[in-house]
Amino acid sequence: MVLQQKDSINNLIECWNKASRSGLSILDESRMANIWNKRSVSYAKNMDKDERQKRTVEILEFLDECGFDPKGSKVLDIGCGPGTLSIPLAKLDAEVTALDISSGMLDRLKNAVKEESLPIDIIERSWWTADIDELGFRNEFDLVIASMTPGIKDIENFNKMMCCSRNFCYYSNFLRREEDKAYHDIRTSILGERSENIMNGMIFPFMYLYLSGYQPSVRIKHSVFKEETSWQEAADRAIDFIGRDRDFDDMTKQRIMDYYQNASLNGVYRSESDVYTGMMVWKV
Repeated sequence: MVLQQKDSINNLIECWNKASRSGLSILDESRMANIWNKRSVSYAKNMDKDERQKRTVEILEFLDECGFDPKGSKVLDIGCGPGTLSIPLAKLDAEVTALDISSGMLDRLKNAVKEESLPIDIIERSWWTADIDELGFRNEFDLVIASMTPGIKDIENFNKMMCCSRNFCYYSNFLRREEDKAYHDIRTSILGERSENIMNGMIFPFMYLYLSGYQPSVRIKHSVFKEETSWQEAADRAIDFIGRDRDFDDMTKQRIMDYYQNASLNGVYRSESDVYTGMMVWKV
């Protein structure tokens, strides 16, 4: 029985590694930082404030139900972005270490820390190459967070996350995300490729925990993500994301720009995607 379980875990890890090699892991760190630096300019503007706050409250309530008390706790937020979770946890008297690869995102967080004198230690670092012993992170935190971040791209980075916790871990990612119509059209009509749906980001970590004997608490959410932005910004983001593993020539870039301009109304491009996300909490 033990041997069968070990074989199952090894096969899952092999599958996870193969999947990660065809996903965001193909990015180098400089490209990843550049993508998120660009997004930091419009990140808060493009997200509905009420929806963002509602999402944060749901996460904090979930953590509370699982037994986590932020008061006096040490928290590590991997891929913290502009502080969506770091800031409210710090306001609840947690001592937060916030790590992200994007200087643009961290600049937003630094402004909030300065204005509100929050106990947040900010580190600009990629989780992919972070040395947790050099940073003094091993077994150091009461809660380690990895919320919708590409920082946890494979089993190595997931295990590294768990090694930093002495109590709770929180992880969230996509179960399924249907691509916006523009991405589908660009891949099929302009690039001559297959369209893709972003999925499985939640499945591999859950199965790994389950096979390893953990019993994570899980919540699944369905939402329709809508966004309005200028067609120029939408085109730039598509070029960055779809071209994350390559460099488009000027002609291809222009065709993508033309697509968004033609698909916009009064200069505004409206996107919509069907999204299923999962979040889970477990004790290490």
